[in-house]
Amino acid sequence: MKNKIVYIVATQYDNVGDLLINKCLIDVLSKYGEVYLDTRNVPEQFKKELLKDTQNVKELKEITNKSFKGKEVTSLYFSNLGITHIFKSPGPFGSAGNKKVFLKNMLIGLIFKIFKSKGIKSYLVGNDVHYKNKMDKKVVEFFSRNTEKILCRSYTNVNALQNLGFKNIDYIPDMCFGYAPKNIVELRSNEIGVSFRRLDDENYHQKILEAIQNILDTTDKKITFFYQVNHDFEYNNELFTHFKDNKNVSFNEDCLQWDNLSFYNRFSFTLSNRLHVLLLGVVYNVIPIGLLNNDSKTQKIIDIFDGVDLNNFLVNTLTPKAVGELISREQEFKSIIKKVSLEQKKLIENRISELIER
Repeated sequence: MKNKIVYIVATQYDNVGDLLINKCLIDVLSKYGEVYLDTRNVPEQFKKELLKDTQNVKELKEITNKSFKGKEVTSLYFSNLGITHIFKSPGPFGSAGNKKVFLKNMLIGLIFKIFKSKGIKSYLVGNDVHYKNKMDKKVVEFFSRNTEKILCRSYTNVNALQNLGFKNIDYIPDMCFGYAPKNIVELRSNEIGVSFRRLDDENYHQKILEAIQNILDTTDKKITFFYQVNHDFEYNNELFTHFKDNKNVSFNEDCLQWDNLSFYNRFSFTLSNRLHVLLLGVVYNVIPIGLLNNDSKTQKIIDIFDGVDLNNFLVNTLTPKAVGELISREQEFKSIIKKVSLEQKKLIENRISELIER
């Protein structure tokens, strides 16, 4: 029987990183059956990008006018659409104590439980599963009982959930590793891409400025500030303004979009505190430098990089000596990240194959 896979699109819609990980999961699922996207309340442009250059991928509304997002799900339970599997968007999964988000997550869990009684298999794949408050623990417990598998995108998350006694937990790489650019340029580059989110920490802000200044002082590489989340414009523009009198500094003022990801071909390094800026660098064979503080928003970077043995590329300061070592070992580091990227992509394919074909 041909698989009919429902994919509930529920993510952030202003972030090319979230578009990326959704497309990557959808693309690999589409190798194993027809994928039907539940795009109720999804912005038109995001929906258009999700469907672009896909095979075996359609909107759920092509076979039903009902949605899994709300009361209509009851009608879907009694329908005869031949659904075999249900997935939802990857990324962070938790409420952080927000009751409204908690109830939304429990609703998805209830859907998984109800459809399980019809023999339909449901999964959480590529998530950071939150568990540190009581509400989120209840959600994880409920999903653990009612899903076939929960695949987390860091071993740290896997180990923490398993230590709490939750079952059917395993690892899958961040879906970004599943991206296969068609046009990677292997030429030596003299440009570094810099992109940061604002974190309310003045000491950390100064360390970012110092790191950039050290790059300018110790190398002849050019620096291009850019952003791929709309609300990062202001902070990256602020950083650019601080250095704009240096002839080796520029700012790409347009938010990076899906069709322009080859922009990463310009760089030899990326310097950032955004997970998918760093990981997109990796899949384009660009060396990632994660300049981080102890903010909880960047903990996922540490967890994911630890799991793929790239934690040596994460720093809390970037001294002139460290800059010099990065430059002198550039080709060595490129070989390392290329190997990691290929291994993680293969692991994604194997994990999804195990889910669908077992």
